[in-house]
Amino acid sequence: MPTIKDVAKKAGVSISTASYALNNLPNVHPETKQRILLAAKELNYYPNGIARNLKTQRTGNIGVFIYGFAGPIFSDVLEGIRQKLQENHFNIVVSSGKSSSNLLQERQVDGAIIFDSELTDEILISYANYGLPLYVLDRILTGNNIYSSVIDNEGLVYRFIRMMISRGHRDFAYLSGPSDAFNNNHRYDGFIQALKDEKIENHQVFHGDFTIGGGYRIGQEYLKMEKRPQFVYCANDESAIGFMQALREKGVKIPEEVKVAGFDNIYLGEYITPKLTTIGIDHVKWGKEVAQAIVDIVTKQKIKEVGHPEGSIIMRESC
Repeated sequence: MPTIKDVAKKAGVSISTASYALNNLPNVHPETKQRILLAAKELNYYPNGIARNLKTQRTGNIGVFIYGFAGPIFSDVLEGIRQKLQENHFNIVVSSGKSSSNLLQERQVDGAIIFDSELTDEILISYANYGLPLYVLDRILTGNNIYSSVIDNEGLVYRFIRMMISRGHRDFAYLSGPSDAFNNNHRYDGFIQALKDEKIENHQVFHGDFTIGGGYRIGQEYLKMEKRPQFVYCANDESAIGFMQALREKGVKIPEEVKVAGFDNIYLGEYITPKLTTIGIDHVKWGKEVAQAIVDIVTKQKIKEVGHPEGSIIMRESC
């Protein structure tokens, strides 16, 4: 079985230089590093993970913690994170539920990206207090080694609703996500602030759950109303798509009889009839930026704050 000594000899470097390169540590010239990696590949050599971790105090893993695997938003963010971590030779460890708490408490990852509102502040702060970097997405949390990147949910919805009001719309409803969801609540704040600033006092609220099925259920409730709101703003695209499907099945014309819009710009929104007006976020790009930022911190490079991901209004056919 080949050893690191064999790799160093074949590459013509010292054992310590070979170790630095194989453990993705800095201070190794790129050409030298490539020569060492090629030698390791030719010898079919792989570092002992347990021994490496004891020596470097690193796992080579970045944890991404989410509260579920359904829906296109998580998959897009994860894809961006995966691409950037792979590019930087880090492993991605994706987890949800109880195992997430264990991974953090046992410090089995070198850095963490949190997209799970169910992980408590206490657990996250405890992890960061060990000197390990932690990025929270769409959540506000402060502390040492804690960084955040938050979509401007409130501002983007506010701007969109003001735009719709300027076009003559005044009879609005809001189709919400879960009542405890950070992004839903901030989108609703932007919605009601826009109405308030335009002196619109009344609006309807439908309580959904961010799913296509939930939107479909609300659509069925809407059809039973005697006086239906003429503009339904949905807290996300999946709710909007389900809502529109329920209406289409009963022959309600969109946008002639009711106008609908959403948030996220998921792939499906452009391929339904009518095409869905929405607020778009490049979630893959967001994932890449956050992943690069945490890699920079872990490898002791310059810290870069990600800030807000960019958002834009995408007008299509549904309003």
